[in-house]
Amino acid sequence: MISKKIAIVLQTPKDQQSSVLLTYQDLANELTRRGHLVTIVTPDDFPASRRAAGRFTPLVYPFVVQGWMRQHGVACDVVVFHSYSGWRAVSTASARGVPAVVAFHGLEPLYHEALREESAETGGLSWRYRLLQEWLMPFMLRSACRRATRVTCLNSLERDELVRRGWVTEDRVDLVFHGVPAEFYLPERPPRRARTLLFVGQWLPMKGTAYLREAFTEIAHLHPEVRLVCAGTLAPAEAVLAGFAPVVRPRVTVIPRLARLDLVEIYRQADIMIAPSLYEGFGVALVEAMAARLPIVTTRVGVAADALTDGESALIIPTRHAQAIVGEVGRLLADNGLRERLGEAAGDVALHYREAAAVTDLADRLIRLARRRES
Repeated sequence: MISKKIAIVLQTPKDQQSSVLLTYQDLANELTRRGHLVTIVTPDDFPASRRAAGRFTPLVYPFVVQGWMRQHGVACDVVVFHSYSGWRAVSTASARGVPAVVAFHGLEPLYHEALREESAETGGLSWRYRLLQEWLMPFMLRSACRRATRVTCLNSLERDELVRRGWVTEDRVDLVFHGVPAEFYLPERPPRRARTLLFVGQWLPMKGTAYLREAFTEIAHLHPEVRLVCAGTLAPAEAVLAGFAPVVRPRVTVIPRLARLDLVEIYRQADIMIAPSLYEGFGVALVEAMAARLPIVTTRVGVAADALTDGESALIIPTRHAQAIVGEVGRLLADNGLRERLGEAAGDVALHYREAAAVTDLADRLIRLARRRES
Protein backbone atom coordinates (compact mmCIF):
# COMPACT_ATOMS: atom_id res chain seq x y z
CA MET A 1 0.00 0.00 0.00
CA ILE A 2 1.29 3.45 -0.92
CA SER A 3 0.94 5.93 1.94
CA LYS A 4 -1.16 8.99 1.07
CA LYS A 5 -0.90 12.51 2.42
CA ILE A 6 -4.29 13.93 3.37
CA ALA A 7 -5.05 17.40 4.75
CA ILE A 8 -8.26 18.55 6.43
CA VAL A 9 -8.80 22.32 6.63
CA LEU A 10 -11.44 23.38 9.16
CA GLN A 11 -13.00 26.82 9.55
CA THR A 12 -13.59 26.26 13.30
CA PRO A 13 -11.04 26.36 16.16
CA LYS A 14 -9.66 23.26 17.86
CA ASP A 15 -12.34 22.94 20.53
CA GLN A 16 -12.82 19.46 21.97
CA GLN A 17 -16.52 20.24 22.43
CA SER A 18 -16.94 20.66 18.65
CA SER A 19 -18.58 17.72 16.89
CA VAL A 20 -16.86 18.82 13.66
CA LEU A 21 -13.40 18.57 15.21
CA LEU A 22 -14.23 15.26 16.92
CA THR A 23 -15.47 13.82 13.63
CA TYR A 24 -12.24 14.67 11.83
CA GLN A 25 -10.04 13.54 14.69
CA ASP A 26 -11.75 10.14 14.49
CA LEU A 27 -11.22 10.14 10.73
CA ALA A 28 -7.57 11.10 11.11
CA ASN A 29 -7.05 8.26 13.57
CA GLU A 30 -8.57 5.77 11.14
CA LEU A 31 -6.49 7.01 8.21
CA THR A 32 -3.35 6.97 10.35
CA ARG A 33 -4.13 3.42 11.42
CA ARG A 34 -4.17 2.49 7.74
CA GLY A 35 -0.71 4.00 7.25
CA HIS A 36 -1.59 7.39 5.78
CA LEU A 37 -0.35 10.83 6.86
CA VAL A 38 -3.03 13.25 8.03
CA THR A 39 -2.85 16.94 8.94
CA ILE A 40 -5.73 18.90 10.47
CA VAL A 41 -5.48 22.64 9.88
CA THR A 42 -7.61 25.21 11.75
CA PRO A 43 -7.59 29.00 12.23
CA ASP A 44 -5.62 28.37 15.44
CA ASP A 45 -2.62 27.49 13.26
CA PHE A 46 -2.34 30.97 11.74
CA PRO A 47 -1.63 34.18 13.71
CA ALA A 48 -3.44 36.26 11.07
CA SER A 49 -6.59 34.22 11.50
CA ARG A 50 -6.41 34.44 15.27
CA ARG A 51 -6.19 38.22 15.07
CA ALA A 52 -9.21 38.30 12.77
CA ALA A 53 -11.26 35.88 14.88
CA GLY A 54 -14.97 36.59 14.90
CA ARG A 55 -16.90 38.49 12.28
CA PHE A 56 -13.91 38.92 9.93
CA THR A 57 -12.89 35.25 9.84
CA PRO A 58 -14.92 34.42 6.69
CA LEU A 59 -13.20 37.30 4.87
CA VAL A 60 -9.62 36.68 6.02
CA TYR A 61 -9.31 32.95 6.56
CA PRO A 62 -9.83 31.77 2.95
CA PHE A 63 -6.88 33.93 1.83
CA VAL A 64 -4.73 32.51 4.64
CA VAL A 65 -5.72 29.01 3.53
CA GLN A 66 -4.83 29.86 -0.06
CA GLY A 67 -1.32 30.79 1.08
CA TRP A 68 -1.06 27.53 3.03
CA MET A 69 -2.27 25.59 -0.03
CA ARG A 70 0.42 27.08 -2.26
CA GLN A 71 3.15 26.33 0.26
CA HIS A 72 2.06 22.99 1.72
CA GLY A 73 -1.22 21.73 0.30
CA VAL A 74 0.07 21.09 -3.19
CA ALA A 75 2.12 18.21 -1.78
CA CYS A 76 -1.03 16.46 -0.55
CA ASP A 77 -2.90 13.69 -2.36
CA VAL A 78 -6.30 15.05 -1.31
CA VAL A 79 -7.47 18.08 0.70
CA VAL A 80 -10.79 18.47 2.52
CA PHE A 81 -12.00 22.05 2.95
CA HIS A 82 -14.66 22.78 5.54
CA SER A 83 -17.33 24.95 3.89
CA TYR A 84 -16.09 28.38 2.73
CA SER A 85 -12.54 27.89 4.07
CA GLY A 86 -11.21 26.71 0.70
CA TRP A 87 -13.05 28.89 -1.78
CA ARG A 88 -9.77 30.53 -2.79
CA ALA A 89 -7.56 27.45 -2.36
CA VAL A 90 -9.70 25.05 -4.41
CA SER A 91 -8.54 26.67 -7.64
CA THR A 92 -4.90 26.15 -6.60
CA ALA A 93 -5.65 22.51 -5.82
CA SER A 94 -7.34 22.04 -9.17
CA ALA A 95 -4.47 23.64 -11.08
CA ARG A 96 -1.97 21.31 -9.39
CA GLY A 97 -4.09 18.17 -9.83
CA VAL A 98 -4.89 17.79 -6.12
CA PRO A 99 -8.41 16.39 -5.56
CA ALA A 100 -10.37 18.77 -3.32
CA VAL A 101 -13.46 18.04 -1.25
CA VAL A 102 -15.76 20.78 0.06
CA ALA A 103 -17.44 19.40 3.18
CA PHE A 104 -20.52 20.99 4.73
CA HIS A 105 -21.51 20.47 8.34
CA GLY A 106 -24.45 22.79 7.96
CA LEU A 107 -25.20 24.85 4.85
CA GLU A 108 -24.79 28.54 5.67
CA PRO A 109 -27.61 29.89 3.42
CA LEU A 110 -30.14 27.55 5.05
CA TYR A 111 -28.89 28.48 8.51
CA HIS A 112 -29.15 32.17 7.61
CA GLU A 113 -32.69 31.71 6.32
CA ALA A 114 -33.78 30.18 9.64
CA LEU A 115 -31.91 32.84 11.63
CA ARG A 116 -33.48 35.66 9.62
CA GLU A 117 -36.96 34.27 10.29
CA GLU A 118 -36.23 33.95 14.01
CA SER A 119 -34.75 37.45 14.33
CA ALA A 120 -37.55 39.18 12.39
CA GLU A 121 -39.55 39.64 15.59
CA THR A 122 -36.63 41.16 17.49
CA GLY A 123 -35.51 43.83 15.03
CA GLY A 124 -33.87 41.74 12.33
CA LEU A 125 -30.22 41.26 11.40
CA SER A 126 -27.63 43.96 10.86
CA TRP A 127 -26.92 45.06 7.31
CA ARG A 128 -23.29 43.95 7.69
CA TYR A 129 -24.33 40.43 8.63
CA ARG A 130 -26.90 40.31 5.83
CA LEU A 131 -24.28 41.51 3.32
CA LEU A 132 -21.98 38.69 4.38
CA GLN A 133 -24.62 35.95 4.43
CA GLU A 134 -26.80 37.01 1.51
CA TRP A 135 -24.15 38.05 -0.99
CA LEU A 136 -20.57 37.24 0.00
CA MET A 137 -21.17 33.79 1.51
CA PRO A 138 -23.19 32.42 -1.44
CA PHE A 139 -20.51 33.74 -3.80
CA MET A 140 -17.75 32.00 -1.82
CA LEU A 141 -19.63 28.72 -1.48
CA ARG A 142 -20.61 28.66 -5.15
CA SER A 143 -16.99 29.21 -6.17
CA ALA A 144 -15.77 26.47 -3.86
CA CYS A 145 -18.38 23.91 -4.88
CA ARG A 146 -18.08 24.41 -8.62
CA ARG A 147 -14.31 23.89 -8.56
CA ALA A 148 -14.27 21.02 -6.05
CA THR A 149 -13.75 17.41 -7.05
CA ARG A 150 -16.49 16.30 -4.64
CA VAL A 151 -18.90 17.99 -2.24
CA THR A 152 -20.27 16.36 0.91
CA CYS A 153 -23.14 17.31 3.21
CA LEU A 154 -25.00 15.77 6.12
CA ASN A 155 -28.66 15.70 5.11
CA SER A 156 -30.82 15.40 2.02
CA LEU A 157 -32.32 18.89 2.35
CA GLU A 158 -28.86 20.44 2.03
CA ARG A 159 -27.94 18.15 -0.86
CA ASP A 160 -31.10 19.18 -2.70
CA GLU A 161 -30.42 22.86 -2.00
CA LEU A 162 -26.86 22.63 -3.36
CA VAL A 163 -28.17 21.05 -6.56
CA ARG A 164 -31.10 23.48 -6.84
CA ARG A 165 -28.76 26.46 -6.63
CA GLY A 166 -26.60 24.98 -9.38
CA TRP A 167 -23.48 24.91 -7.21
CA VAL A 168 -22.88 21.21 -7.81
CA THR A 169 -24.35 18.52 -10.01
CA GLU A 170 -26.10 15.62 -8.33
CA ASP A 171 -23.39 13.16 -9.37
CA ARG A 172 -20.68 15.14 -7.50
CA VAL A 173 -22.38 15.48 -4.10
CA ASP A 174 -22.30 12.78 -1.42
CA LEU A 175 -24.37 12.35 1.73
CA VAL A 176 -22.19 11.44 4.71
CA PHE A 177 -23.09 11.22 8.39
CA HIS A 178 -21.72 11.66 11.89
CA GLY A 179 -21.29 8.42 13.77
CA VAL A 180 -21.99 7.56 17.40
CA PRO A 181 -19.47 5.58 19.52
CA ALA A 182 -20.50 2.12 20.66
CA GLU A 183 -20.63 3.27 24.30
CA PHE A 184 -23.79 5.28 23.62
CA TYR A 185 -25.82 2.26 22.51
CA LEU A 186 -28.14 0.89 25.17
CA PRO A 187 -29.54 -2.64 24.62
CA GLU A 188 -32.69 -1.80 26.56
CA ARG A 189 -34.06 0.97 28.76
CA PRO A 190 -35.49 -0.21 32.08
CA PRO A 191 -39.12 0.90 32.56
CA ARG A 192 -39.59 3.64 35.15
CA ARG A 193 -41.62 6.73 35.83
CA ALA A 194 -40.49 9.64 33.66
CA ARG A 195 -39.08 12.56 35.63
CA THR A 196 -36.03 13.93 33.77
CA LEU A 197 -36.15 15.92 30.53
CA LEU A 198 -32.89 16.41 28.64
CA PHE A 199 -31.58 19.06 26.25
CA VAL A 200 -28.08 18.62 24.79
CA GLY A 201 -26.41 21.37 22.79
CA GLN A 202 -24.98 24.87 22.81
CA TRP A 203 -27.26 27.42 24.44
CA LEU A 204 -27.96 29.37 21.26
CA PRO A 205 -31.19 30.81 19.81
CA MET A 206 -30.92 28.51 16.78
CA LYS A 207 -31.13 25.51 19.11
CA GLY A 208 -34.67 26.63 20.00
CA THR A 209 -33.70 27.60 23.54
CA ALA A 210 -36.30 30.37 23.81
CA TYR A 211 -39.08 27.89 23.10
CA LEU A 212 -37.59 25.33 25.46
CA ARG A 213 -37.55 27.91 28.28
CA GLU A 214 -41.14 28.91 27.61
CA ALA A 215 -42.30 25.31 27.38
CA PHE A 216 -40.55 24.17 30.54
CA THR A 217 -42.18 26.91 32.61
CA GLU A 218 -45.57 25.42 31.75
CA ILE A 219 -44.40 21.80 31.98
CA ALA A 220 -43.00 22.45 35.46
CA HIS A 221 -46.34 23.90 36.54
CA LEU A 222 -48.31 20.95 35.15
CA HIS A 223 -45.88 18.27 36.36
CA PRO A 224 -44.30 19.25 39.72
CA GLU A 225 -41.98 16.21 39.80
CA VAL A 226 -40.32 16.88 36.44
CA ARG A 227 -36.88 18.49 36.08
CA LEU A 228 -34.78 19.62 33.11
CA VAL A 229 -31.09 18.93 32.45
CA CYS A 230 -29.29 21.15 29.93
CA ALA A 231 -25.92 19.60 29.00
CA GLY A 232 -23.08 20.85 26.82
CA THR A 233 -24.39 24.43 26.75
CA LEU A 234 -20.89 25.99 26.58
CA ALA A 235 -22.59 28.94 28.32
CA PRO A 236 -22.14 29.44 32.08
CA ALA A 237 -24.85 27.95 34.26
CA GLU A 238 -25.85 31.37 35.61
CA ALA A 239 -26.35 32.71 32.09
CA VAL A 240 -28.57 29.77 31.12
CA LEU A 241 -30.60 29.88 34.33
CA ALA A 242 -31.15 33.63 34.04
CA GLY A 243 -33.45 33.02 31.10
CA PHE A 244 -35.80 30.77 33.05
CA ALA A 245 -38.58 32.04 35.27
CA PRO A 246 -37.32 32.25 38.88
CA VAL A 247 -39.94 29.77 40.05
CA VAL A 248 -38.53 26.94 37.88
CA ARG A 249 -34.79 27.63 38.15
CA PRO A 250 -34.28 25.20 41.06
CA ARG A 251 -35.55 22.43 38.78
CA VAL A 252 -33.07 23.14 35.98
CA THR A 253 -29.58 21.59 36.05
CA VAL A 254 -26.96 23.10 33.72
CA ILE A 255 -23.75 21.28 32.73
CA PRO A 256 -21.80 23.73 30.55
CA ARG A 257 -18.97 21.45 29.41
CA LEU A 258 -18.34 17.74 29.56
CA ALA A 259 -16.35 15.14 27.68
CA ARG A 260 -18.17 13.36 24.89
CA LEU A 261 -18.27 10.01 26.64
CA ASP A 262 -19.45 11.61 29.90
CA LEU A 263 -22.70 12.12 28.02
CA VAL A 264 -23.33 8.38 28.09
CA GLU A 265 -24.48 8.49 31.71
CA ILE A 266 -26.45 11.71 31.11
CA TYR A 267 -28.51 10.00 28.41
CA ARG A 268 -29.06 6.93 30.57
CA GLN A 269 -30.31 8.98 33.49
CA ALA A 270 -32.73 10.96 31.32
CA ASP A 271 -36.27 9.93 30.44
CA ILE A 272 -37.22 12.21 27.51
CA MET A 273 -35.02 14.08 25.02
CA ILE A 274 -36.15 17.50 23.75
CA ALA A 275 -34.45 18.80 20.60
CA PRO A 276 -36.30 21.97 19.48
CA SER A 277 -33.66 23.29 17.03
CA LEU A 278 -34.65 25.74 14.32
CA TYR A 279 -31.82 24.45 12.12
CA GLU A 280 -29.24 21.65 12.23
CA GLY A 281 -26.64 20.44 9.77
CA PHE A 282 -26.85 17.02 11.35
CA GLY A 283 -27.56 16.94 15.09
CA VAL A 284 -25.26 14.32 16.60
CA ALA A 285 -26.85 14.74 20.04
CA LEU A 286 -30.12 13.51 18.57
CA VAL A 287 -28.51 10.29 17.32
CA GLU A 288 -26.77 9.81 20.67
CA ALA A 289 -30.19 10.02 22.32
CA MET A 290 -31.58 7.57 19.77
CA ALA A 291 -28.77 5.15 20.54
CA ALA A 292 -29.68 5.41 24.24
CA ARG A 293 -33.27 4.48 23.30
CA LEU A 294 -34.69 7.73 24.62
CA PRO A 295 -38.13 8.85 23.46
CA ILE A 296 -37.57 12.10 21.56
CA VAL A 297 -39.49 15.29 20.89
CA THR A 298 -37.80 17.08 17.99
CA THR A 299 -38.23 19.40 15.06
CA ARG A 300 -37.82 18.15 11.49
CA VAL A 301 -34.32 19.49 10.88
CA GLY A 302 -30.95 17.88 10.19
CA VAL A 303 -30.78 14.13 10.64
CA ALA A 304 -34.29 14.04 12.13
CA ALA A 305 -35.79 14.78 8.72
CA ASP A 306 -33.98 11.83 7.14
CA ALA A 307 -34.01 9.30 9.98
CA LEU A 308 -37.11 9.76 12.15
CA THR A 309 -40.83 9.26 11.49
CA ASP A 310 -43.46 11.09 13.48
CA GLY A 311 -45.36 8.78 15.79
CA GLU A 312 -43.11 5.81 15.01
CA SER A 313 -39.59 6.70 16.13
CA ALA A 314 -40.10 10.22 17.55
CA LEU A 315 -42.67 12.93 18.07
CA ILE A 316 -42.05 15.63 15.46
CA ILE A 317 -43.10 19.20 16.25
CA PRO A 318 -43.05 22.46 14.27
CA THR A 319 -40.13 24.81 14.81
CA ARG A 320 -40.67 27.85 17.05
CA HIS A 321 -43.62 26.27 18.87
CA ALA A 322 -43.40 26.09 22.68
CA GLN A 323 -46.96 24.78 23.06
CA ALA A 324 -46.15 21.83 20.81
CA ILE A 325 -43.28 20.94 23.16
CA VAL A 326 -45.62 21.15 26.14
CA GLY A 327 -48.22 18.95 24.46
CA GLU A 328 -45.91 16.22 23.24
CA VAL A 329 -43.89 16.05 26.45
CA GLY A 330 -47.21 15.75 28.30
CA ARG A 331 -48.17 12.81 26.08
CA LEU A 332 -44.92 11.03 26.85
CA LEU A 333 -45.09 11.67 30.58
CA ALA A 334 -48.57 10.15 30.68
CA ASP A 335 -47.96 7.12 28.45
CA ASN A 336 -45.32 4.58 29.46
CA GLY A 337 -46.07 2.42 26.44
CA LEU A 338 -45.57 5.30 23.99
CA ARG A 339 -42.23 6.18 25.56
CA GLU A 340 -41.04 2.60 25.32
CA ARG A 341 -42.26 2.14 21.76
CA LEU A 342 -40.67 5.35 20.47
CA GLY A 343 -37.41 4.67 22.31
CA GLU A 344 -37.12 1.16 20.91
CA ALA A 345 -37.78 2.35 17.37
CA ALA A 346 -35.28 5.21 17.69
CA GLY A 347 -32.67 2.77 18.99
CA ASP A 348 -33.17 0.53 15.97
CA VAL A 349 -32.72 3.47 13.58
CA ALA A 350 -29.56 4.55 15.43
CA LEU A 351 -27.89 1.28 14.44
CA HIS A 352 -27.40 2.80 10.97
CA TYR A 353 -25.30 5.61 12.47
CA ARG A 354 -22.51 3.72 14.20
CA GLU A 355 -19.27 5.64 14.45
CA ALA A 356 -17.14 2.84 13.01
CA ALA A 357 -19.27 2.69 9.86
CA ALA A 358 -19.25 6.47 9.41
CA VAL A 359 -15.49 6.77 9.81
CA THR A 360 -14.77 3.79 7.57
CA ASP A 361 -17.04 5.12 4.83
CA LEU A 362 -15.46 8.58 4.81
CA ALA A 363 -11.93 7.17 4.97
CA ASP A 364 -12.66 4.92 1.98
CA ARG A 365 -13.99 7.87 -0.03
CA LEU A 366 -10.89 9.99 0.65
CA ILE A 367 -8.47 7.20 -0.16
CA ARG A 368 -10.21 6.59 -3.49
CA LEU A 369 -9.84 10.28 -4.33
CA ALA A 370 -6.20 10.33 -3.20
CA ARG A 371 -5.40 7.50 -5.60
CA ARG A 372 -6.41 9.68 -8.53
CA ARG A 373 -3.02 11.40 -8.32
CA GLU A 374 -1.33 8.10 -9.15
CA SER A 375 -2.67 8.17 -12.71
